[in-house]
Amino acid sequence: MDHHILTALPGGQRLPLMAPATPDPGQVAGAVAGYLALREFRARLYRCLTARSDALFELTDAILCADHAVTSLVQLSLVPEFRRGHGALYDALAAGDIDEEALAALLTGTLPQLIDGPEALAWVSGHDTIDYDLLERALAQVPAAQAAQVREACARWTRLRFAIDATPYPRPDAECSPGRGHVHHDACRCDSTRKTIPGWEYQFVAALGHLRTAWAALVDVERTTPATRTRQTARQVKNLLRRLQAAGNGGAGAPLVIMDAGYSAAALTAALAGHDVHLLIRLPSGSVFYGDPVTWPGKNGRPGKHGIAVTCHNEPGQANPEPDQSLILPDTPLYGTVRVSAWHQVHPLIHGDRGWFAENWEGDLPVLRGTVLRVIVEHLPDGRKPHKTMWLWHAGPGPLSLDELWRAYLARFDEEHAFKFAKGALGLTAAKVRTPGQADRWVRLVMAAFAQLLLARPLAADLRRPWETRPPDNRPLSPGRVRRGFANIRAQLGTPAHVAKPARPGPGRPKGPANRPAPRYPVPKKTSTTDKQSTQSRRSKVKT
Repeated sequence: MDHHILTALPGGQRLPLMAPATPDPGQVAGAVAGYLALREFRARLYRCLTARSDALFELTDAILCADHAVTSLVQLSLVPEFRRGHGALYDALAAGDIDEEALAALLTGTLPQLIDGPEALAWVSGHDTIDYDLLERALAQVPAAQAAQVREACARWTRLRFAIDATPYPRPDAECSPGRGHVHHDACRCDSTRKTIPGWEYQFVAALGHLRTAWAALVDVERTTPATRTRQTARQVKNLLRRLQAAGNGGAGAPLVIMDAGYSAAALTAALAGHDVHLLIRLPSGSVFYGDPVTWPGKNGRPGKHGIAVTCHNEPGQANPEPDQSLILPDTPLYGTVRVSAWHQVHPLIHGDRGWFAENWEGDLPVLRGTVLRVIVEHLPDGRKPHKTMWLWHAGPGPLSLDELWRAYLARFDEEHAFKFAKGALGLTAAKVRTPGQADRWVRLVMAAFAQLLLARPLAADLRRPWETRPPDNRPLSPGRVRRGFANIRAQLGTPAHVAKPARPGPGRPKGPANRPAPRYPVPKKTSTTDKQSTQSRRSKVKT
């Protein structure tokens, strides 16, 4: 009997039965490898949870498998993946513990090479036109130091890129929460035009891809304060370099770390001098940098320290010396004509009695040489005229192309998209916990959840709503759509967490009037002296 014939039709008609398509062995092997990698990551994540590990791990699964945005902590106890009561949820955050170094090492060693998926790699292969074999043959007769700089500049498409930025954790009404301060927040409630709100602030390190998407791999986090931000940022960068080296994940060139204008370019350049890393920092308007002084034999008087000044003006037509290098890109899709100018080997004016240098530098002040870039675009992606000129500072082991630098800074905004998704869908700031230690654990659980979404991206099906459009073939699924199908993926993975043991209800609150009010921790108020100092610091030419 022919099994490929269908006979159950009226009139005795026979139609051929379509045999199922043979699966592609490459796709099957890739899916199996993806599931095994995600399972291994979850097992290693479980080992990073050193106390209340079962409850903490199931809480992470509840964040991923909930069919709604996380807006309440207790609501996660109703998700089927969390097999414990709501009391265990709060107990896990209060009495649990996470090995922060092991978790950061796991994220740093796993995620940076995954941020560029197949779509991004195909895009890179279409833009990377360097013949590396020919390059190596050409550099064979070049001095080693110069050849190293050329290789560093040509490592654009394999270089790891990271963004560092802080985001607030608002707790305006939590009078019993210690460690709160005034953190920047657009939804200001208490500080008028300065846009601050009582709460905590967390500074993240995120790996960025070459394709502009909503994906960014959060690999490290610290709770920061404005007074210690520069020192903590330098420590985060050094820890990042150490973990990348330990994981053998350094890439072909030195990594590029990108920051916005809230960070001191001079202090971070000095703090990270001697480390194999590129810094790209946006400069505030009014910053001034100087070239080397001009001298000649027989010149009288004290030797000069500073040459011609380069001022970061908002108006492109204001006076500045001729740039050392220029780049013009006509008719870019989003920004129109882009003009990039660069002044090489310039240095800032450093004051040893203020800022980071007053507390962290001994001896003669250094001369920190780098490159100042001016980026002028014809229009913004939405058609508006830019109201400011963008100035950037680059310092590192060697020069990089202007095209790589200005495009790399635009990649920093992928971290903003990651913050938006982590807050809006994963509930990064939704847990109304009391102590900063509990908030630290919750933030790291959200980071672990986001990391699993990145590993599950090639495994997820596109579960679109009827009104949603299909993503383009050259774009990956968004984090929200990957999360929508994560429950199906988890069913194939299992969980390393143990089933909750049956137990009787606890004794409850002890009898007697032993209940006392919790201590209050008022937020320090900003004095008028502080306001004057902040105004003067904003007017200073260079941030130190």
